[in-house]
Amino acid sequence: MLDLGFLSNDVVPETDGILFSTLASPCPPVHHSHYDPYSFVKLVAPESEYFPEAVDRFRQLCEGRKLVANVDHRESGLLHLRLMDPETDNDPNACINVNLVAEGFASIDRKGSKYLNVYPGVYKRLQEAVSEAKRHRDGMFEFGDVEEDE
Repeated sequence: MLDLGFLSNDVVPETDGILFSTLASPCPPVHHSHYDPYSFVKLVAPESEYFPEAVDRFRQLCEGRKLVANVDHRESGLLHLRLMDPETDNDPNACINVNLVAEGFASIDRKGSKYLNVYPGVYKRLQEAVSEAKRHRDGMFEFGDVEEDE
């Protein structure tokens, strides 16, 4: 059994696709000791001027919705999750993680997501989301490209 804490008041069986009940409380954008809700991405740093807005946006994207969490990777008991709403998007590569990148509140975690190359469709969507955020100068891209050189 996997206790998903802030995402649900329920304890659900651990599977590769976890269905969350309607979210009952605000979703804090933090890593839990058993799961990481930001598979493939890094939220803006807490010291960033965009962090409070990123927290609010994450809540808006999650609260009151039935979400499915895809377990993309397991690492020493830590589950790396991709949060999706199957009622609004049938694309398996669409997820809240991509939305946060497209709005400039997260970036692709190329160093921390060692499993990124296993999901080429998701990686392509993330790259498109970064381009969109840069083009629209959203969030952290308000004043130009702030991505680290790899």
